[in-house]
Amino acid sequence: MLRVAYRNVEAWRARSVIRQLLNAPDDEFMVLVNGRPAPNSGAILGAIREVHLRMAHHTHPDHEIAVVIRGKQDVLELTLARDSGLVHEYWVFWTREADNPNHLEIGRLETSAFDTQ
Repeated sequence: MLRVAYRNVEAWRARSVIRQLLNAPDDEFMVLVNGRPAPNSGAILGAIREVHLRMAHHTHPDHEIAVVIRGKQDVLELTLARDSGLVHEYWVFWTREADNPNHLEIGRLETSAFDTQ
């Protein structure tokens, strides 16, 4: 139980940091999806800004998508994984520290921005 509470606090902190990093106009960011420039970067940024906690619902993450967002001074690297049951839901994972091999699930988002991925 204590472990779940700790991870929820860490996920909340991560979402707060990401919102601060993305607190700028869309044109100040370069968005890469699976290593390529995203043609719909505004939709992707908007979706990531809306990452939220969601309770589990008997599905699992599937089909990973690498998202890199480069700002003027910061680089944000996320892994999104399409939900196995809900096609427009993505699990969002973030690893802040380079020496941390575990992805921290920071929440979920709903978007159609990755339909072609």
